[in-house]
Amino acid sequence: MSPRLTLLLLLAAAALGVLLHREQRRATFDGFDRGHREFLRANPGANEWPSLTKEPRVVLARLDDRDLPPEQRAFDAWPPTPQEWQVVFQNVKAYAPRTVAMEIPLAAEPPAPGYAESAAAVPGLVLGAAAANSMAAGTPEPALPPGLTALRVTGPSTGIPTFDTLTAPGLKTPLGVAEVDLGQRLTVDGEWCRVPMLARSGNRVVPTLALRALLLWAGVPPEEITVNPGTAIRGPKGVFIPIDEEGCFRYYLPLTGAADSVEADDLLFTKERAEATYDAASPERKRLESIHDTLLWVGADDRTARRFRLPDGNSASSAELTARALAAVQTGRFIRPQEESGQAIVQAGAILFGLWFSRWKKRNLWKGFLIGGIALLTVSLLAFQTNHTWVPLAPSLLQLLLAFTAGWIMPRNAES
Repeated sequence: MSPRLTLLLLLAAAALGVLLHREQRRATFDGFDRGHREFLRANPGANEWPSLTKEPRVVLARLDDRDLPPEQRAFDAWPPTPQEWQVVFQNVKAYAPRTVAMEIPLAAEPPAPGYAESAAAVPGLVLGAAAANSMAAGTPEPALPPGLTALRVTGPSTGIPTFDTLTAPGLKTPLGVAEVDLGQRLTVDGEWCRVPMLARSGNRVVPTLALRALLLWAGVPPEEITVNPGTAIRGPKGVFIPIDEEGCFRYYLPLTGAADSVEADDLLFTKERAEATYDAASPERKRLESIHDTLLWVGADDRTARRFRLPDGNSASSAELTARALAAVQTGRFIRPQEESGQAIVQAGAILFGLWFSRWKKRNLWKGFLIGGIALLTVSLLAFQTNHTWVPLAPSLLQLLLAFTAGWIMPRNAES
């Protein structure tokens, strides 16, 4: 093969590579990709992933009163009043959860008598501080309230969404940012869900409520956490949360099931009353008993809140998807796509190998294609087993197929 023809083939393969990568990002190969991920999911090596616990330890306490007529509501108001939360606090501690996270920011008004004492008695209670960005130039950075700790960061943090106002409940509990009003919220994109873990005020990076609740459940002080934007949040006891440059954890929805749940209404009654109401073998009783030693996530899960469309056609709330994300981190059962640079390296390797084996004798071309395919599958399995990443293979396999076709139709001087 002449150098000129080799150069033309290389340019053509590179141009096709760019086109295939673009189609990959457009989900053109979605069917193949889904089968590939399910193959990785069934791989025994996935069981060797490090985890905080073998089984998910997250329970969602579902608040759905917003959709009900006032006369049918268990809670008198929406959102529930401090007095109603006080009743919940008094009752939930009897189930002995390890951590209780309140997704709905509590009012910053002066607490009613006994309210603060009831909250302090709840095991591992963590509350949300409502954050927003006024976008006003020159707005001073808000002081961080007690309970909201800045994290240690290595690397640039400019991609993490910022806030310049912060409203914290008037209780002495651990805090996490409950909302960043920059459009940077939980999102669902096809089969992937993205959950914010970090927020920023100036150069100070702080945990969202989801991250702070997870750390409290794991018994890891925020001072021992290291954040590397675009890579991961790391800490002792096996804490490892891959994040993007904006501080979001991304997980693959088909790999995660719905979180265990209880009705928040049941927490308005004492444990003794619930045991008298529900038979020991009833599903309601078993769900309430499952709260023990878990991370109890209290959030809105009414029809209005279920605004995220899932790949299976169902819908889910932010509370449900956050609970699933926390369970995925606890168990290590998540997949994240390989970085763009890694995908480019794999595809470039396929292009160069294809250019080489396309010059083989025709009777050996199938061997080259088979060797290339096995090599790609091996790379995919190793990446999945070592760092939970999924390497898209469709573009690289099509590059090998192009090389096979080109090698078959190219003329040879002599053929044995």
